[in-house]
Amino acid sequence: MKAIKAICNGIDKVNDILGQLFSVLVLGILGVIVIEVVLRRLFNSPQIWTQDLIVMLFASYIILICAYGFQKKVFVAVDVVFAMFPKMVQYILHLVTYLLFLVPFVGGMLPVSWSFFMKAYATHEQTYSVWAAPTWPVKLCLFIGLLLLTVQSVSEILKQVQGIVECATGKKADGKEAQ
Repeated sequence: MKAIKAICNGIDKVNDILGQLFSVLVLGILGVIVIEVVLRRLFNSPQIWTQDLIVMLFASYIILICAYGFQKKVFVAVDVVFAMFPKMVQYILHLVTYLLFLVPFVGGMLPVSWSFFMKAYATHEQTYSVWAAPTWPVKLCLFIGLLLLTVQSVSEILKQVQGIVECATGKKADGKEAQ
């Protein structure tokens, strides 16, 4: 159990650091929006690149921050009925839903996202706008975000297994009695 706890703590620490680092992208998005508004409204000089850049930065932000959000449990969940179940049932339900839905999703999307990135990089794929920005950075972010989500999924699955074992044995991973 101590090994599982150490693995989960290591994964969580990495995703904590990366999540906080990636959250700075919001400032970049805000900066581009402010630049666009100032150029368009004050100088009557809208730019062709700002809309594409805002969309690309926001897409990158959303996928890169996903594992951090999963770890912190910030996604919307309606736990009205779920909260009434005993802890053991909650752990089992989490484990089953992760294995039925999350694992196949990330398991299927991870290689596809790598193929998207490699194709975009190899063919010098660009956006369809006049600016014609390269698409590979966003597609690389998609792969990295899904990779981080996959690793965080391992941590979350191990936490559910640990919770099931603790409920079954009545002892926590550190040897203390579970409440």
